[in-house]
Amino acid sequence: MTPVTSQPALNRRADLRPAFVHAVLLALAALLLSACSSIPLGVEKPNVKVTGLELLPARGMEQRLAVHLGITNPNGRDLSVRGISYNIGIENIDVLSGVTSQVPTLKAYEETPVTVEVSANLLSIARLVQHFSQRGVTDQVNYNFDAKLDFSQWLPAMRVQEEGQIRLQY
Repeated sequence: MTPVTSQPALNRRADLRPAFVHAVLLALAALLLSACSSIPLGVEKPNVKVTGLELLPARGMEQRLAVHLGITNPNGRDLSVRGISYNIGIENIDVLSGVTSQVPTLKAYEETPVTVEVSANLLSIARLVQHFSQRGVTDQVNYNFDAKLDFSQWLPAMRVQEEGQIRLQY
């Protein structure tokens, strides 16, 4: 005896498969679109300025410094920062560098004070001394500041670069 199956029941299952796949694909597309809508567009770069330096105890061949920064958020929303990496150079010689993940949330339309530790590579300082001994010290010194701010997963990292001259007073 052969089992009796109902043809209409099999056809209904076959008809439901494309509809189910279509519904799943539609739900995934809606999920992706809702995730993309949370990506902020038109976010302006924060402004970073050095507001102070503080000498810390040396470690071996490295001199540590605390660099006090003021980070201004020109946006209408708070920005969560996962970390910052930075370099400070004098006369195109990278002298100070460091990284930190200890950054507070940058409040909207506010300047947030941040203190970071940097290390001064004594070999780079020796190169800088050699540079000044060969060319002489003028009344102005060129500097460059380069920082990468790494934000949350939905906002790409931003580079902040500044260069200029510091006037030395005798």
